[in-house]
Amino acid sequence: MPGGRTAELGGEEVVARALRNTVRRYPDRSDARSAGGMLRPQITPGFHLAPGEAVFTIGSCFARNVEDALTAAGLEVPTTTFTAPPEEAPGRSNRLLNQYNPATMLQCLRDAETGETSAGLYRLPTATGADQGEAAADDEEMVQDCLLATGGRAVPRARALERRAQIRRLYAEGLATCETVVVTLGLIECWFDQFDGIYLNEVPNRRLLRAEPDRFVFRRLDIPTCRDMLFEMMDRLVTERRQRVLLTLSPVPLQTTFAEGDAIMRNAYSKAVLRVVAEEVAERFDGVDYFPSYEMVTSMGLAAFDNDNVHVRPTVVAEVIAHMTAQYLRGSVNGTA
Repeated sequence: MPGGRTAELGGEEVVARALRNTVRRYPDRSDARSAGGMLRPQITPGFHLAPGEAVFTIGSCFARNVEDALTAAGLEVPTTTFTAPPEEAPGRSNRLLNQYNPATMLQCLRDAETGETSAGLYRLPTATGADQGEAAADDEEMVQDCLLATGGRAVPRARALERRAQIRRLYAEGLATCETVVVTLGLIECWFDQFDGIYLNEVPNRRLLRAEPDRFVFRRLDIPTCRDMLFEMMDRLVTERRQRVLLTLSPVPLQTTFAEGDAIMRNAYSKAVLRVVAEEVAERFDGVDYFPSYEMVTSMGLAAFDNDNVHVRPTVVAEVIAHMTAQYLRGSVNGTA
């Protein structure tokens, strides 16, 4: 990967290499990499995609934007086939697939091989007001699935298990047919169930936290932990399956922090940890590329975001994804070069 392992080279060789690097200087406003208020880093793809190929997407909500672009470019994206009703997934029918931290992403890959369980399903009060200790029929018992991106929305246990089975099949069958996987990292703050030994994708209901104070703990994943998790993911995808991985970092900030301090600083730390690990992963594994969606969006400052300073403006998303497809897509829907 360009820029990697500089310390292994002699001084003169490093200088000579730098002089050959046409993009070694940070771009000013006259540079071709700077246009429309956005910086577009030069990319040297390690692989290419062609219309008709299948691409599997894993990760945060920005992964859903990537899905739209890949589908529009003529690629098959299995994750777009998953749907949930509006009352479960308002705004986007496959938003339940959002995975935000490396731990739960890795668990999804493991679960595709070992099969779904009921771990991470937590009983909530029923519609009739029954509390945690009151019995309810298994099918009617309302549960929160903390392994999905439900926004805390409860469903009957039977429905939760049905969704789990659908998503497990989606991962197992989708990964089996895709040569390329796009992994979009989101954040490092997460919750851990100490009884079941699993990481959670969203915070448990506060009533659960009060009822079982020794069960759930908050964790911020550090660099070594994230590295180990991403390395295992790449071993499963690249080493064992021989798949190619396009690794990205979501520019969507941490909306609410559970750590002490200002969310602005906690977000910067979260993105820095993931960016460091992404670099190490791309250097370590052949067949893994890093795409700078994070750098492109954040180069625009707050102008890239809607008024909430969280969601990236659709026009900006379109520019980022257009840069990605321009670099990685060979041919067109019609097969022309």
